Amino acid sequence: MISDARHFEGYSLCRRPDDIIEIRFNEGFTIGLNDAKNIVAVIQALKTTEKCLFLVLFEEDNSFDLETREYISSDEVSKIIKADAFVIKGLAMEILGRGYLNINKPGRPTRLFKSAAAGAIWLLNYLD
Repeated sequence: MISDARHFEGYSLCRRPDDIIEIRFNEGFTIGLNDAKNIVAVIQALKTTEKCLFLVLFEEDNSFDLETREYISSDEVSKIIKADAFVIKGLAMEILGRGYLNINKPGRPTRLFKSAAAGAIWLLNYLD
């Protein structure tokens, strides 16, 4: 059972039964700064603790620009997200994800995964 599902053009967010906030991007969607700010606002509404766990499910052809990456990795966003698990598909997303980790250096634990199950298991290590 999924709690509080929210749907937008290009992505959907929900709070899972294990209290992880999950976002799933649609194929071909490019995440812009306005999208990122909306996502953070929705996370604020969905989370049940001060900081939440965030599972991000990308499609092979998703992308996001430098400004969006800088915002997502910011201290402002780290105040509400305890840890991120990015589930990636394909080489292009893997390169983008590794670049994000190495260049933007988010101020919270963030890892790349090939499956949602592996990402969720890793996130659950950060439960209080």
